[in-house]
Amino acid sequence: MKKLYVVFCICLVIISILAFSNISQAQITDPIPEKIEKSKLAVGLQEVVQIPKSGTGRERVARLNFLTHAGDGSGRLFVNDMRGKLYVIVNGDASLYMNFKNVVCSGFSYDTSQQGFSYFAFHPEFAKNGIFYTVDSEEKDNRIPDFPVTKKITDNKGNTIESSHHEVIREWKAANPAANTFSGTFREIMRIEQPYEDHNTGQLGFNPNAKLGDADYGILYIALADGGSNGFPVSDTDPLDNGQDLSTPLGKILRIDPFGKNRANGKYAIPRDNPFVNDRNPKTLGEIWAYGLRNPHRFSWDMGGDRKMLIVDTGQAFIEEVNLGIKAANYGWGNREGTWVIDEKNENVLFPLPKDDAKYGYTYPVAQYSHYVPKDYPGFYGIAITGGYVYRGKAIPELIGQYIFADFGSDARFFHVPVDELVNGKQAKIKELRLFDRKKEATFLEIIGSKRSDVRFGIDEQGEIYVTSKSDGKVRKLVPTLKN
Repeated sequence: MKKLYVVFCICLVIISILAFSNISQAQITDPIPEKIEKSKLAVGLQEVVQIPKSGTGRERVARLNFLTHAGDGSGRLFVNDMRGKLYVIVNGDASLYMNFKNVVCSGFSYDTSQQGFSYFAFHPEFAKNGIFYTVDSEEKDNRIPDFPVTKKITDNKGNTIESSHHEVIREWKAANPAANTFSGTFREIMRIEQPYEDHNTGQLGFNPNAKLGDADYGILYIALADGGSNGFPVSDTDPLDNGQDLSTPLGKILRIDPFGKNRANGKYAIPRDNPFVNDRNPKTLGEIWAYGLRNPHRFSWDMGGDRKMLIVDTGQAFIEEVNLGIKAANYGWGNREGTWVIDEKNENVLFPLPKDDAKYGYTYPVAQYSHYVPKDYPGFYGIAITGGYVYRGKAIPELIGQYIFADFGSDARFFHVPVDELVNGKQAKIKELRLFDRKKEATFLEIIGSKRSDVRFGIDEQGEIYVTSKSDGKVRKLVPTLKN
């Protein structure tokens, strides 16, 4: 019997070695080896305005994060400084619309580059009702969140720690919507506890294609990242498994009616057509519209064509994603990164999709690129995606129908892809958009004179696209090139 047991153990070892060998051979370290080609399309960048400095020392410039219009026909643009100010831009001049930090005052937090006054959104009837929404980071300050963290939180050594902070969504009502200085009231509608410092609440937004009477009219979408990691500032692979957990808002796109009151806190309503409203599991949140996302900090809707919703998701160690916004979709995080299987315990390993992958029901990106650095490429090839808009303006006709986005890491490359080629089940070909500073082709880093861009995109009422950067606090506009 002893000899048989020894033989049995040896066989197990051999099988384990063979299995590990097969897994190792299946590991992928270069998921997308093809280089992204330079496009024939090119745009210029025209400076619009410099936003006032707000920091100290080397961090003096305004940390611009979002730019949009109020949809009121005024032609005004609004842009926020994450340190707590909202500016209005009129005819190329910027003035302070609201000192957000001073108004909310108690507990406003700007401890890291991912915290602060991050996003805002105007209600589609702002011109009449003066209502808009904001999200910011705040100290917990003994306040009770609507969505508390219910899982054990640990640091990178496995020690139990306290949660980081709260993310707070507010509704504001301007007494005079046409005024260029805010005066009015506000109310809190949602408070979300965040386990870690990074991967917080992303963009807020209304579907601009929805008309009065449509089910989507006046319904607020909220992007929420997975809550961060115990390896901050380098994130681990969804350490609290929030992406696939329907009992938490983290790693999701939420959809709420801010004018309703059927939620437990009585401050908003869950739309009846949300996909998980009637889920059999009582812990499932009815606010969830889509899930399985890592850091979906930006989304937008095409204002032409098929009116597609596009969501970008910042990757872990390999893949940056452009996704179609689809009701009830599961985008796979933290079991998938792009169109690959991710190892939860080792972020530096990817595997091919299994043959029976269809049974899991994941929704995959329609365009993706990798962090891989080709040998002949002098720098980072990709670090983190920043979402943009489908161009529907008039100034650059050749750009119409192109989805414009970028990588906001060290090399700050701009990309484009035809929105008509963004089709579920396929991978669209991404091309690098050429940039010009006057008549000279240049990189975005050369244009802004910095080693890091933190580039962001904005849009005006005419569909023209704008560019901001946390590195120089300037607002720029995409314009035709002067190369000819």
